[in-house]
Amino acid sequence: MSAGLRSGQVAEAAGVNIQTLRSYERRGLPAEPERGNGGHRLYGGEAVTTLRG
Repeated sequence: MSAGLRSGQVAEAAGVNIQTLRSYERRGLPAEPERGNGGHRLYGGEAVTTLRG
């Protein structure tokens, strides 16, 4: 599995709070992330670009 950004990192980089990120995720923006071994969401770098756009 490739390394990715955790939810807090994506939210901070995109300038949104974590609840906003979760709301967008429920609507399919960004795409559903992979899950790490501990169950943490792991987003690709494109998630930040998508949220900023």
